Order: sequence, then structure tokens, then C-alpha cells
Amino acid sequence: MATTILSIGPFRTVHDINVASKNGRSFIIDIYEDGNGGYESEVTVLDNISSTNGSWIYKVSPATTSVEDNFKAAIELIQKYLSSVDPKDSISDIHNPCNCPFISESQQNNVLASMGVNIRLRVN
Repeated sequence: MATTILSIGPFRTVHDINVASKNGRSFIIDIYEDGNGGYESEVTVLDNISSTNGSWIYKVSPATTSVEDNFKAAIELIQKYLSSVDPKDSISDIHNPCNCPFISESQQNNVLASMGVNIRLRVN
């Protein structure tokens, strides 16, 4: 009898960041390492509050060699989304559940501070 071993590896390495708004909307930032020294990212919007309630995935532009640029663009996308559906809503929590494989806690806090987002992110 032959033995078969199935090994499954990641399609690509990803850094997940969970973002919540003060009014209960949720977002997931996924920053992907492209294997060539670059990064690309997308934001999943989970909105069960707005009249357009549902979920959407937005590709973040630009994909660059700077993970900080990708993180900043993702936060900007979330802020623009919130201002378009509820100008009184804002980011209230940012959580890195899988630690910080691409962009460190201090790098994220520096980006947030430069954008005027006055919260401290959480890291497992």
C-alpha cells in the first residue's frame, strides 16, 4: 500500500489587519507580499448598518514596494468609505490578529499619526 502525503502551502503570504468603526462597521485589510519585493492590498468592507448594507472587496491602489504606502492607502480607502456612508463615523479600533509580518506596530502607528488618526493599534 502506498502512502500519499498532501502538503498545502499558502498561495501567497498575507498580513491581515482588522479595522472597526465607532458605529459598528468592520473592515479587513489584506496586504499581500508579491514575492518580488512588492506589496498589493485589498480592503473588505463588512457593512450591515448602511442602507446599502452588504460586503465588498476593494483593490487598493497603488501596489508598491512600500508596505507603508499600501497600509496608508487602505486606511484612506476606509476613511473615504466612512465619509461617504456616514460622515459621523470614524475608525475606532485597528487589530493585527496575526502579529505584524510586513509592517511593524511602530510603522503602522507612524502612518496613523501622520494621517491624524489618533488611536493605538492592537497586536496579538
